[in-house]
Amino acid sequence: MGTLTKLSYGILLISITGCMLLTTPAYGKWVWNKETGWIEPPSEAVTTVEQQYKYALSLLVERKYINAIKEFKAIIKNNPASEFAEISQINIGRAYFLNGDYKRALKSYDEVLQKYPGTKRAQEVLERKFEVGVAQMEKDELAAIRIFEKIIEKHPLGPLAPDAQVKIADSYFQHGQYEEALDAYEKFLENYPKNEWVPYVQYRIPLTKVYHEKQQERNYGLLVSAREGFEEYLISNPHGVYAGDAERMIEEIRVIEAEREFNVGEFYLRVKKPLSAAMYFEFVIQDYPGTVWAEKAEERLEFLRMIEAIK
Repeated sequence: MGTLTKLSYGILLISITGCMLLTTPAYGKWVWNKETGWIEPPSEAVTTVEQQYKYALSLLVERKYINAIKEFKAIIKNNPASEFAEISQINIGRAYFLNGDYKRALKSYDEVLQKYPGTKRAQEVLERKFEVGVAQMEKDELAAIRIFEKIIEKHPLGPLAPDAQVKIADSYFQHGQYEEALDAYEKFLENYPKNEWVPYVQYRIPLTKVYHEKQQERNYGLLVSAREGFEEYLISNPHGVYAGDAERMIEEIRVIEAEREFNVGEFYLRVKKPLSAAMYFEFVIQDYPGTVWAEKAEERLEFLRMIEAIK
């Protein structure tokens, strides 16, 4: 190869390399995501806003979230009136969410509603915010509650409001704030009495009372109320998803109630009032048959008869 030919070849290589550096990287392969389906990134240099949007979307699908955010922000800055600006703002929130930055995700979604009042994508934005709230329940229940409360505040009659109210109650429950959880569940029944979540809430109310009772160490009034709540659930939902759980909880509460009545009988034995003791033992046998405390009550009555303390 002659000197001139070598020089020409070198200049050609430099020119090609320079062009490659000046253009936005192009992706020739198709990428797929369950939410967006198959995406064909621009096969040539990115020169239009549509191509830039496809490129940003491909970065999002490939989990290159920071780079995707930069591209979406560039679209909004350079083409604020474009049809791609609004959806880019939503996708910025999506990228932050997928990257685990929930605070910035919420801020980005709020910016959509601020920048584009009356947007047709308002419901989609609320759904995205709801998604952030659900994710927050795993890390910060109180932060999740604030998100759900804002959703209800924005659209109290919207389709997400009942779901948000249930999640508020569930978040309080997870956080161990059972009194607040009860209030939230009961508020749901008051505001959404015909919603599909009603059976679930009917089960969660007595369950929350059981946990609240454990927190207070034997609040028998709550236990009785919980048992009645489970019984009401079974009447309304005899074949419901939680029917088996409700039956088990009723049985557990019956055992606790039987123990309490048996201990009252034991108290009367200690203070030498056998007739009063026998009355409670008979009550345990009659009202809580099949429990270990009914068996113990039988033994106590046999003992009292043997020593002729009762007939």
